[in-house]
Formats: sequence, structure tokens, C-alpha cells
Amino acid sequence: MSGVPGGAGVTVRDMLPADIPAVHELEVRLFPVDAWPLHMFVDELAQPETRRYLIAEAPEGIVGYAGLMCVEPIADVQTIAVVPEYEGRGIGSALLRELIDEGRRRGAADVLLEVRADNPRAQQLYRRFGFEQIHVRRKYYRDGVDALIMRLQLEDVLAVHEDVIHADPVQQHPVQPEPVRPDPRQHDPRRSGETTPTKADQQ
Repeated sequence: MSGVPGGAGVTVRDMLPADIPAVHELEVRLFPVDAWPLHMFVDELAQPETRRYLIAEAPEGIVGYAGLMCVEPIADVQTIAVVPEYEGRGIGSALLRELIDEGRRRGAADVLLEVRADNPRAQQLYRRFGFEQIHVRRKYYRDGVDALIMRLQLEDVLAVHEDVIHADPVQQHPVQPEPVRPDPRQHDPRRSGETTPTKADQQ
């Protein structure tokens, strides 16, 4: 699909069913406490009418992945993750940008996500893309950490955040360190109808 600026051979493409075992292996490694079960990835990929999942692939294999659910007028970032060895190369940002673009293509007015309250690096990335905190979910994660609910309003986002999208190639996609994780027990595609979004956190 596309290369990653500064990504040294890393490309972003659509996730395929054949990718799920490798993605799940990374999921368990990156999120040992609240990893998604393998069947959840299978279920998500089986719903292309409302979902899109991506992977970031290096010559060594899959090094990141991300997913979006869109039920108009809301798009919800389900997950974003990048392996620690590949942080700092703009991979998380490249994945996030593609998810935002996908939300726009599907007619979403807002993109929502959840991020751990103890992950300031990820929060900084999201704010750089124009996300703003709108809510807090107390003790949302299994280890008791709060989730910050953040929203990006898509209207005129390209013009308003031109510094992110058109910055110089090395700085264009600052990496997201740690995924915005959803709680697998709360994987509810209708949660976007609440005052906060559906599931998901990641890198």
C-alpha cells in the first residue's frame, strides 16, 4: 500500500486472514494482561463493511498493526500497536494517519479512541494529530488504569493540522510508543453510541 517515511523498508498494507496468527503472537507479547483472543481478530476481519485492519511490514515480518471500526457518523480506533524494536520510525503515526483517512472515506464526522492515562507519549501523538480529550473512563484497563477518551473532528482536519500531514518526512509521523488498548471483555461495536467511543488502545 505505502511506505513509511524513515521506516527503512517498512510498508503499510491491509491485514489478511493469513496474517492473524503472527498478529496475535505480537498481541500476546505486547499486551500480556489484556490481549485480544485470536478469534477476535478473525471476527473483526470478517466485517469489512464496518472494519478495516492494517499491518506494518518490514523485511523481518510484521512490526505493527492497527484497526478501525466505522459506524457512521463515528469511526473508532480499535487498536494500534508497534513492536518496541521499531518505535521511533514513524510507524505508529503512519498507521494512525491511514485510519483517519479511512474514517474520512467512510463518511465519519469524528474519530474516537481510548488511551491509557499513564501513556503520555501516546497522548502527545494523538494531540499532534488533533485529538482532544473528551472523557475519562475510570479503571477501564484490567490493571486499574484509567482510559482517556479522545476525539478528532474530521471537518477541515487536513487544513487545520497541515503541520502533521505535511511536515518534513522524518518528523512527519512521530511514532506512537504504546497502543491504545480496548478491554476485550468490552468489545462492543455499539459502544460508540454512548458518550464515549467503542473499544480499543494501542501503541
